[in-house]
Amino acid sequence: MMWSLVLLFWGILLVVTGAALCTARRGSRVLGVAFLEAHASDEAVRRVVRGFYGAQAALFVLFAAAGCLLLLPQMRAYAELCLFALTALYLLLCGAALQTARKRLLTLRAQNGWQPPARTAVSADLTVSREKQKGACSPLWVWGCFLLSFLPAALLLVFREWRAVFPLPFAFLGPVCTGSGVALYYALRNTPVRTKGTDTAAAVVYAQRCVRIQTQSAALFAAGISGFWLLLCASVVFSVRAALFAAAVLLLVFLACSAFSASVRQERLDRAAFAVRAPEPAGDGVYKWGCYYDPNDPRLFVPKSVASLGWTINIGRPAGKAILAGLAAVLVGLFGLVAFMSLSDFSVTVAKDGTLSCDAPLYDLSVTRKEVVSVELLSAPLPSGTRTNGYGGAEKSYGNFRFDGYGNCKLYVYNDVPLYVCLRLAGDNPAYLLVNAETEAQTQELYETLFAWHAGEYAR
Repeated sequence: MMWSLVLLFWGILLVVTGAALCTARRGSRVLGVAFLEAHASDEAVRRVVRGFYGAQAALFVLFAAAGCLLLLPQMRAYAELCLFALTALYLLLCGAALQTARKRLLTLRAQNGWQPPARTAVSADLTVSREKQKGACSPLWVWGCFLLSFLPAALLLVFREWRAVFPLPFAFLGPVCTGSGVALYYALRNTPVRTKGTDTAAAVVYAQRCVRIQTQSAALFAAGISGFWLLLCASVVFSVRAALFAAAVLLLVFLACSAFSASVRQERLDRAAFAVRAPEPAGDGVYKWGCYYDPNDPRLFVPKSVASLGWTINIGRPAGKAILAGLAAVLVGLFGLVAFMSLSDFSVTVAKDGTLSCDAPLYDLSVTRKEVVSVELLSAPLPSGTRTNGYGGAEKSYGNFRFDGYGNCKLYVYNDVPLYVCLRLAGDNPAYLLVNAETEAQTQELYETLFAWHAGEYAR
């Protein structure tokens, strides 16, 4: 479990670092700051970029080493909380490194008088605008991934027994996420490609190749989301834990490789088509909190400095600020929920009214003696299974789970304790209640208490 968290954290570091390095240089733009072509290759500018690379490498090594702290026994109780905090801190420091490098570039440009001339007029070649979409990859790829994401919902309609572990409404989350890949495809296909000169044929070829790279990136994104969704559904329905971890790792690696490949291909294409590629606009695209900021820009969504890496929001607009506030609220809520569930313990007690009470955050349960068929103490490890709706931390797990040979279960256990009390219930949802205590001795006492309670011999 702990190694899975560490590997997931390392995967996040790899993806974020790769994305940051890919956006460092695009044509005459360096870290989003506009230069003339000659100035962008100046040694002073390159020195700032090397410093940015060094900062990203140092952060990667530092946080990769910090991730190993999750393996310490003292950290098991706070593993998920620490993972969330380390990820948030890493992203903040990466953003700070980017902003520091940008400020140095802006200062360097101002000191040397390297401000590119402002473009007061824009011309468009209608032939290029009309023909560029012919270079896009077929939309059948993204629509095929979108339709494939409906497969779990279709199977749930046929195999109704699977709904016990995977509710039907949740089966539509995948299509919603994959649909973002479809929207991204059409947004990138319609993004204008800047060209110059009178060689319309060469400009059309360049624009078509740009659109192909961008739409292929969108198609790969949709394929990655769809593949992750199918593996996630399989891991829940068939209780294959390894499938979920493999899905997360493969998605991170797949998206990182796709973004890097698209960035390299776009950079090579820009260099080869220097004669027809128009220079970037002189605006610097000020960024705040990792988002584009320009109150005078009417666009709500703007392409990132490397278009194949997607879009960002313009928080200079009121709607952009609302979106950012909503995302921040979601992140704070998730962090609070993880912290609350990670730091809270559960309790298993016999209440004054004679019912068995299992108290846990969001997953309380009360059971009467008549609902319990049998009580036994098991020393074998828990069978393989999956969490359907609950909390599965490094130290403890509670909520709704499904195990091979047991079916639907309510679980309230400390993961490192090899003993647990198994209560067979009269119904099938849940069919079993599995509980233990913080130590083996306490679990033995809990078993004796529950056995006496079930036999009607328990006295408070």
